[in-house]
Amino acid sequence: MIRLKASAPERPLLLIDAGNTRIKWAWIAGDDDALPAASGDTPWPHAGARPHDQLAELVEDWRDCRGGTGAAPPEVWISAVAGPALRDALCARIARVFDGARVRIVASEAAAVGLRNGYRDPAQLGTDRWVGAVGARHAWPDTALLLVTAGTATTLDIVAPDGLFAGGLILPGLTLMMRALSRNTAQLPEIDIGYLAARDAQAQTIVPPWADNTQDAIALGCVTAQAGAIAQTWQALQTRYPGPARCVLSGGARAALGPHLRMPFQMHDNLVLLGLQVLAQAGHEGRPGVATPA
Repeated sequence: MIRLKASAPERPLLLIDAGNTRIKWAWIAGDDDALPAASGDTPWPHAGARPHDQLAELVEDWRDCRGGTGAAPPEVWISAVAGPALRDALCARIARVFDGARVRIVASEAAAVGLRNGYRDPAQLGTDRWVGAVGARHAWPDTALLLVTAGTATTLDIVAPDGLFAGGLILPGLTLMMRALSRNTAQLPEIDIGYLAARDAQAQTIVPPWADNTQDAIALGCVTAQAGAIAQTWQALQTRYPGPARCVLSGGARAALGPHLRMPFQMHDNLVLLGLQVLAQAGHEGRPGVATPA
């Protein structure tokens, strides 16, 4: 059971998930701090996403959320897997716009808010995977979870019913798989997940699971490899943890991958932001960020 602070925070919360492709965020006012229930939609009134090259626009989004200049500066919680350069750029922008902001950088650790890290070296686990598991554990407690994040990489993570992050798998994402074939062979064309989505929409069916042309063969080969890894992991999860189980699908390629899965699943694309809110409101202490105005 996750215990939250007894009172609402004095500052608003700014939650930032700096991924490999996009920066996702949510702004939570002090009087609107209730943790959201499990939902596939963005559960916060003020939230959004921007690519890495739109930091200026991102700052304007946050200015609009803050309102007047007399409003309290936010408490900022950041999960950054995109590297130190982007993380430092974010901290610099935050310092310039919100004088007095309290910045906290989250890192993977041995345990937090009822979740235990089963990695041999807890610090080696990607921050997004750890914080996403925190969010999932809050949304679906006492349930065996398979967390599938279909992004630049596709990650499959297992959370046991007793709160153990048991481990997972890392695969190339759908786009990386498709690009690798075209860039490392002489005659195969390059396609993307847009082609796969269009093909599925036109075909109206996923059967038969083979193709009569090269483009479809690449698209189906890559997505079938991903779906097969997910199916095998799902079967192993149910064998290892009999009882309630749930598969949760997120990431930018989730819509392309979802139609090819053969088990029940729920989409939720904000587990990292939810995990950040859980950590912040449970009184967890992240590492202080270096917020130096740029």
